[in-house]
Amino acid sequence: MEKPISKAQLQRLQVLYSQLCRHTDQATAREERLHWASSLIERPIASFRDLTANDARHLIDSLQGQLGVKAPPKRRLNRDAAHRAGVDGRRNSPYAQQPQMVSAEDLAVIDDYISRLGWDRSRFDAWLQSPRTPLPNRARPVIATLADANRVRWALKRMLQRAGLWEERLA
Repeated sequence: MEKPISKAQLQRLQVLYSQLCRHTDQATAREERLHWASSLIERPIASFRDLTANDARHLIDSLQGQLGVKAPPKRRLNRDAAHRAGVDGRRNSPYAQQPQMVSAEDLAVIDDYISRLGWDRSRFDAWLQSPRTPLPNRARPVIATLADANRVRWALKRMLQRAGLWEERLA
């Protein structure tokens, strides 16, 4: 027996479908919504509650792709990890003697900031090696620790704010 749709999946599916209806000529009637879902999962359904977790995941991925919406973060940091992520790289950080390696998520955030500035990788690398770098006193600046990533992110965020390009994003 397959796992049924979760409450969170049901809510996400309903929100995304209503957004699709607002942005396209998709009908909002219940019958049309069920017909849309049935055609995508290739079996008739009488209600979204009849969906399995895998069916819901497929529909949600499809809707997010059509809308250009990123999935919400899959993991949340616990309180201590969130605190550390926020203070690594600051002066007098309690973690200064215990460096933490940078994660793929941190590098993805930096890449997002770079693209929002309209920079390519060569311009970013040139900025990192310039006198205005947030990673000074290094022959070849590399983002290796969370502290390095935070310094770079904060500097890029300030540039985005000054250019009027800053907006909070959840993903």
